Amino acid sequence: MAIDLDTVVVGAGISGLAYAHARGPAAEIVVLESAARAGGLVETRRAGHGGAFRYEVGPESLRFEMKGGLTDMLDELALAAHKPPDAASRRFLVCQRKLVDAPLSPPKFLASPLLTWRGKLRMLAEPFRDARVGNDGSIADFVRHRVGQEALDAMLDPLVSGIHAGDPAQLSMRACFPRLVELVETHGGLFRALFKTRGEPAPSVIKPEGGCQSITDALAARLGDRLRLHSPVSSIAREGEHWRVASTSGEYRARRLVLAVASSTASRLLAPSQPELARMIGTISAENVVSLVHMRRRADVGHSLAGFGYLVASREKLRHLGTLFSSSIAPDACPSSHVVLRTLLGGARAPELVDASDAKLMDIVQDEVGALLSLRGAPDFTAIQRWRATLPRFDLQHPARVDAIERATPPSLGLAGNWLRGIGVNHLAASARALAARHAS
Repeated sequence: MAIDLDTVVVGAGISGLAYAHARGPAAEIVVLESAARAGGLVETRRAGHGGAFRYEVGPESLRFEMKGGLTDMLDELALAAHKPPDAASRRFLVCQRKLVDAPLSPPKFLASPLLTWRGKLRMLAEPFRDARVGNDGSIADFVRHRVGQEALDAMLDPLVSGIHAGDPAQLSMRACFPRLVELVETHGGLFRALFKTRGEPAPSVIKPEGGCQSITDALAARLGDRLRLHSPVSSIAREGEHWRVASTSGEYRARRLVLAVASSTASRLLAPSQPELARMIGTISAENVVSLVHMRRRADVGHSLAGFGYLVASREKLRHLGTLFSSSIAPDACPSSHVVLRTLLGGARAPELVDASDAKLMDIVQDEVGALLSLRGAPDFTAIQRWRATLPRFDLQHPARVDAIERATPPSLGLAGNWLRGIGVNHLAASARALAARHAS
């Protein structure tokens, strides 16, 4: 016999947990998760004697916001989060197999070796570019039109790989960076927008105490027995005004259903009852990514690691996407005698690396990262995580696709996840909370 509820949530990643939390403790709700733990892609692990080392498997840090979404949720959970030390504020890019500062200020931009003087002059001509051109094309189209090919190759290409693990020529500018498109359309250009919005807080990052998983752990604890782990859903059916959900923990009958799962899973579960909606969701592709954590003795690293990390442009012809200086971002991640580094590989550039052996992946790190950071010897500890088809590809059809998906979604069905309108934890938390507010009202 089915258990009657107001809402069934399928998936206990950050979206599903944030939604359930926002509905409040009195809501008749159950969250079904197939895995043994809640949190989804958000995961913090420990290694070494007594867990002396800490590292992230999913998001490394979170975007800081003055209020709303994630910030409000952290306050509700009484969780502390801090900005990384000032020494971690520097960002690097690889230029001719060397690390150079990302030009984040006018003096650094003028002195940067990333662009020729011709490229710098082309970039400075941005205010005179037509604000109506390139906004609905690819990231490559937008950047090439506004600031030129050199800026695309040297600075935007590695940024896109670092965030989306994708190819700028394949990704939709409006889907991936809607705020930049909005600024251009509102102010007539990026430089004009920068001038007119001066004084507003600049984007920055924060790190929760104990790692990013502290957020999902706290959300899961608040849910209590309304969270059912080891509960994969086998089928979903529409029965009149209700949804019937069958899982290993039982059958549920609910007025509302929220799917906070990967697009492939959502498509499969919806296929019997919502075939056209399932078909549209099923057209979303995703990139493979490999995360390789390597912990080393501080004495075996020649680079100062005074920064957040570095990204690699396609033109460098290297096989990895970049490396995060995890222990610079969070100094309490390991003893002062060691450092924690995290190298990312794969993406649209080399999707096949998700199937490479551990030995091959380590060879790439020792060869390429070793040369850039002056690494000596082998790491004391390594951890490799292969994320298959995990980062959604917001291709040129994505804005229209998402609009069609949202129009086809019944009012009693909520969709949440990184495959809709944004991949960041902040965006996912804010979107889930907004969905919960609509359902609660």
